[in-house]
Amino acid sequence: MFTRNRIEITGNITKAAETVKAGETTVTKARLMHNEVIRRTEGDPIERLVAIDLEIWGKRGEAFAKHIDTKTPVAIEGRLQLDQWESDDEKRSRLLVRVEDWQFIGSLPQSDEKKVTRRGSKSKAA
Repeated sequence: MFTRNRIEITGNITKAAETVKAGETTVTKARLMHNEVIRRTEGDPIERLVAIDLEIWGKRGEAFAKHIDTKTPVAIEGRLQLDQWESDDEKRSRLLVRVEDWQFIGSLPQSDEKKVTRRGSKSKAA
C-alpha cells in the first residue's frame, strides 16, 4: 500500500517562534498564515486565510526562532500531524505541520545574510 504524508506551503509567520526544551532536544512552535484569492464565477474575489501551527524540532527549529520574525514570508516543507489531548474532560485535537525544512522567501535582512543560507542552516561564513 502506498502512503505519503507531505505538505509544502508558503505564507507569513504571524506568531513569534517559541523554543522550549523537550527531553534532550528542543521544539520550536510558530504559526504561519497562508492566504489565497479565489474568484467566483461572477468575478468577485474571495480571500481565504488559513492559520497553520508549526513544530520544528532540534537545531533547525532553533535557527528558525533566531532568524524568523512575525510577518516574515517563508516556504515550509513537512508533514501533517494530528495532535490530540484532553482538557477539562473534553477530547481535543488539531492538525499541525511538523516542519522538516524551511527557507526564506525574498531577500534576507542585511544583518542575517552572512549568518544563514537559503535553507535555514548556518553557512561556513558565520
